[in-house]
Amino acid sequence: MSVSSAIIRKKVGRARLVAAVLAFISLPSFPYAAQSDALRDCNEAIDPTLRIAGCTAIIEARPPADALAVALMNRGIGHAAEGEFEVALKDLDSALEVEPGMPAALYNRGNVNLDLSNNEAAIRDFSDVIQAEPRFALAWLNRGLAREQAGDLEGAQRDLEQALVLDKSLQPARRALARIKKDR
Repeated sequence: MSVSSAIIRKKVGRARLVAAVLAFISLPSFPYAAQSDALRDCNEAIDPTLRIAGCTAIIEARPPADALAVALMNRGIGHAAEGEFEVALKDLDSALEVEPGMPAALYNRGNVNLDLSNNEAAIRDFSDVIQAEPRFALAWLNRGLAREQAGDLEGAQRDLEQALVLDKSLQPARRALARIKKDR
């Protein structure tokens, strides 16, 4: 399954960055125009309400497992964008039940766990993403932020430094490193 990711939203709060990454995945075509609109909304809509509605329509159409997992993940992203973190977590958990180990769903669940201050769960999710995609700088960044929130400043520093090795332009990693060095 081919996945290309695009950052669509950055949110800075309580000295941390949570980047929501949308996975744009080609889902099987559906025969009806209304369903193709739903497919587009589910995969591409920036408006969370449109994304949620499109994904719900796809889920209700009972697509193949890979398409179902993506629709559940994207609906979870929509709910997270609306601030409905518990609902988002349920959709992301469901996506991972359908497609265990799906890096994009793990990454987004990690972001939701970080929003909910479920730091240990966020660290586990980002660690699983890093194991599957070791060059994914945002997973290193967000695991570092989760470790910082959990009080593991040494681990946070290592992760943030690795994020910068992978992507020197990550200013949130630089700011977090400066904050950690100041706090030590």
